[in-house]
Amino acid sequence: GATLFSDASIQDFKDSVPVGGAYVFGAYPLDVDVAAATAAGKTNKWTWYELTVAQYSLYLQDEWKVTDNFRLTYGLRMDVPLYMSSKYIQPDGKTDSPTLPNNDNLTLFDEHGQPVSNGKGKQLDNTKLPSSKPLFSPRVGFNWDVLGDKSVQLRGGSGLFTGRFPFVWLGNHIGNPFSFFYCATASNFKWPQIWRTNIGSDIKAGRSTVFTVDVAFSKDVNAMMVRNYALGTPTGSLNSGIGDTRAVYTANDKGANNAYIFTNTKAGYQFNTSFSVQKSLSNNLFLTAAYNFLVATDASSISAEISSDAFDRNPILNNANEAINSRSLYGNTHRFVLAGFKKFEYGKGKYATTISLFGNWTSGNRFAYVYGGDINKDGTASNDLMYVPKNSEIDKMPFTPLTDVNGVVQNEAAQRTAFKNFIEQDKYLKSRRGTYTEKYAGETPWFSQVDIRILQDFNFTVNKKTNTIQVSLDIVNAGNLISSKWGVRKYASTSGYFQPISYLPSGNYQFDPSLKETFVASPDLPSRWQMQFGLRYIF
Repeated sequence: GATLFSDASIQDFKDSVPVGGAYVFGAYPLDVDVAAATAAGKTNKWTWYELTVAQYSLYLQDEWKVTDNFRLTYGLRMDVPLYMSSKYIQPDGKTDSPTLPNNDNLTLFDEHGQPVSNGKGKQLDNTKLPSSKPLFSPRVGFNWDVLGDKSVQLRGGSGLFTGRFPFVWLGNHIGNPFSFFYCATASNFKWPQIWRTNIGSDIKAGRSTVFTVDVAFSKDVNAMMVRNYALGTPTGSLNSGIGDTRAVYTANDKGANNAYIFTNTKAGYQFNTSFSVQKSLSNNLFLTAAYNFLVATDASSISAEISSDAFDRNPILNNANEAINSRSLYGNTHRFVLAGFKKFEYGKGKYATTISLFGNWTSGNRFAYVYGGDINKDGTASNDLMYVPKNSEIDKMPFTPLTDVNGVVQNEAAQRTAFKNFIEQDKYLKSRRGTYTEKYAGETPWFSQVDIRILQDFNFTVNKKTNTIQVSLDIVNAGNLISSKWGVRKYASTSGYFQPISYLPSGNYQFDPSLKETFVASPDLPSRWQMQFGLRYIF
């Protein structure tokens, strides 16, 4: 927790910091091994850190024209992460390397929950960055003009693809070299890789219509997941008095210091398919319609720049470090798109007006129902998936009275009734009575949006060349401009998790009776119309 000073001096703030605190710019204030930190001259200072990362890549490709209408492409890419240098920059401008040894004799566990002997040298060393081993990505692709006239084309490919990741995560590694709160990267950490296979076809019907279908499947090879190596395998069981008997951590299952480690996992895949039709009509009229279906899963949908936050925001049940393939936070399952534009030319080519419309109707964004509170004792108060009790079980749950926003004390009876009503109005929670919510199984309502663009061209000749001054008007979410009830999105959570009920350290619960509906209208920018003017000179 933090102490806030509403009317205090800078010295009061400094005096409130524990003696021996070390600070790294962009990271948390940490308790440290005072003797070691003092010897290194790093106590009581704000410090910048600098990290240089590079990537060496080599790509070889060949193309084989098997027949006049069949082309095969194959290649091999190699990527080598290069961790060039890292250093601290003191306020006086002096620099030094992060060479302070970790001598805290940590009790750590590996990703399987097994204790690691001599953990300080095995699993965690902030002074060493991950190894720079090459990552190989072979791939092959083809394009087949089936009838030889480009009316039916079949294309596809398969291969391994390597990507980069936000280097702020490596900054966590450099920025937290002391004890109590480690944010590090595993020594054998690999950059993200997926194996992707896709196939698609373009079919022309006549001279102006094209049908397209694409199917792609991607399998995670080196996905990313933050594990807390201060946690082993939970050996306790929750004694809730109802059906919630989840595994909980005991004192013997945990080390003294949290160690949030970026690691790899193979859990996760994505299946994506889309269909579209394009139609070109006379008089500069173009129309297209499309549908996309997506299934995306992973072990951890990382939405944080701090390693500890990435761990805290990963909804779990039982073992917090186990890589369980489940729904991803990202990607909408269904999406329908309609678009078109019409260009009007007049004034003997001096003027042109183009009107474009783009509309989409999309299934909702995902979120998880979790407790507000640390029910499994893993040290995180935002990642425990809810147990949805039956009405008879709610009658057995102990509730602690709370004071609502109007200053009214809500007793146990009021909270029980309100919690029952809340579950009843939520279609998903109602279907899960007597069991647990699933990771990212919550879904906000479908939403739609229509955008409009108007382009006005003024054409003129300069030195026998056509020049154009183009004025544009873009209206985003035009429906909301017409009616404040249109184009409004609803959400239960903008963070990816929704905490409708709190679990207190005492073992009691709290539910705010003012919470009557899961979804509320979003006041954010996506629910508001926006207008933009543009000016372009084309020569």
